Amino acid sequence: MKSDPHILILESYFFGYIDRGIGADATPLFTGTLHGKPLAGVIAETLQIPLDEAGAAIESARQEVWL
Repeated sequence: MKSDPHILILESYFFGYIDRGIGADATPLFTGTLHGKPLAGVIAETLQIPLDEAGAAIESARQEVWL
């Protein structure tokens, strides 16, 4: 079973940064970039998913944080 990409996004690009004392607005999840690259592109490449699916997963992760 393939895990939900938004869970990986939360763990890797939000909570991992929060645990290191980085403010929520400064995490890759909310800046939309990772090392100067668009986060959606990084996720699409890492997870081997289409760019639009990566973008939707990012939005889903953001919605979950806001709840």
